[in-house]
Amino acid sequence: MKREKQGTKVINTIWVTVCGCLFLMPLLWMLSSSVKSGPEVFADDFKWIPEIIRWDNYIKVWTNANAPFWRAMCNSLFVSVVSTLGQLLVSSMAGYALAKIQFKGKHAVFIAMMATMMIPGQATIIPKFILFRTIGLYDTLWSLILPGWFSITSIFLLRQFYMGLPNDLMESAKVDGADHFLIWYRVLMPLTKPVMVTVIVLSFINSWNEYLHALIFLPSNQLYTVSLAIQYWMNMTDEYNLMMTAAASAVIPVIILYLFTQKYFIASIATTGVKG
Repeated sequence: MKREKQGTKVINTIWVTVCGCLFLMPLLWMLSSSVKSGPEVFADDFKWIPEIIRWDNYIKVWTNANAPFWRAMCNSLFVSVVSTLGQLLVSSMAGYALAKIQFKGKHAVFIAMMATMMIPGQATIIPKFILFRTIGLYDTLWSLILPGWFSITSIFLLRQFYMGLPNDLMESAKVDGADHFLIWYRVLMPLTKPVMVTVIVLSFINSWNEYLHALIFLPSNQLYTVSLAIQYWMNMTDEYNLMMTAAASAVIPVIILYLFTQKYFIASIATTGVKG
């Protein structure tokens, strides 16, 4: 029996490793192409590591006069960080209210919020465009930030996590005279660290990769995000090495974020949604 279990573990390890390598192949090819010359990208004698590593590709992309990538990175970082912080605050408070506060129509409100997940985002583009033009948010980064503060997925995740916390904690805090804000801020929210990290990762990635809203609401080159900067290089040149350089630059912050948060991210996936 032990040999059979060991054999099963070895087989599982092998096929998981093979699948992992297959998933990494496009990323590795992108990184390799980002430091090559144009003809080397699709050369017949393909080499993972070119004879001459062309770091000047990154200089060209990051210092381009029309769409400098450093500015796009700064815009995307600002949008992603502010959107994530706002989403954490709004989703945590809404999740606490839907999980722990008893009020009339609570379940109807929650069902209505969940029903909005069935509405495709493309269907709300025109109303958002009209609204942002009216209130003066069109062609500003806030047209991407404010919608990012409200995420039904994040509210659902936090609600499920709050429902798994014992009500005895609330009762003890109420005995000490705490109101709902103090109970949320000082007692329950610190216990939601794993799921909060998950919300941070998902919110940051969604904001970082946002393309459709950025394409419509940010016509100015100075407000380009990384997705629009990559599109610029796709439209303005046929040098695939520079396209890959822009794409490789765009994935670096996401990889760094995941490496620092993977422990909590995996823990929250394993515990969220057990109760509710």
